[in-house]
Amino acid sequence: MRPAAPNVETLHMIETPLRAGREEPTMPDGRGYRMRGAGSTVVAISPQALWEIVMDEQRLAAAIPGAETLHRADRDEIRVYAADVGIGVGKIKGTYRVSAAFAETIAPSSLVLFGGAEGPFGNSTGEGWVDFRPVEGGTEVSYAYAILISGFVARVGGRLLDAAANTLIDKFFARLAKAAATV
Repeated sequence: MRPAAPNVETLHMIETPLRAGREEPTMPDGRGYRMRGAGSTVVAISPQALWEIVMDEQRLAAAIPGAETLHRADRDEIRVYAADVGIGVGKIKGTYRVSAAFAETIAPSSLVLFGGAEGPFGNSTGEGWVDFRPVEGGTEVSYAYAILISGFVARVGGRLLDAAANTLIDKFFARLAKAAATV
């Protein structure tokens, strides 16, 4: 569904106030495994319809692989989603408390997210950019992320973590497309 992850410079990323002067999301400071990624896919609905799915916690929860719960936990007028998500990397599986703060929302075209996860085998923190662009056949969704992973799971190895991230992203977009089909 998703082509090989292109470099963020090859994507159609939008310059927004929070991204001004930056070519990619900023990697958090600290020790651990540093994971970067970028890519794009097309979802067969309009940017506005896709935006409405992302802003609806029930429909978004249905698109997140392993989501056991998802609820709003807004802070300081910023939309924040908090979720318990079952995540597994190889035989290392557990439920992680995940949060994502929508630090910048420009409807229906772009998001800047800050968030992370805490669980039995490690923690993560990071930044992500998501853009919706109308194209023939629907909406091109471009994304880029920078995540710092620490704890036991960070020692598992980069290739395994990168493969797990790509699998989760593919599953998310497949489930998002399914949610879009009901619009």
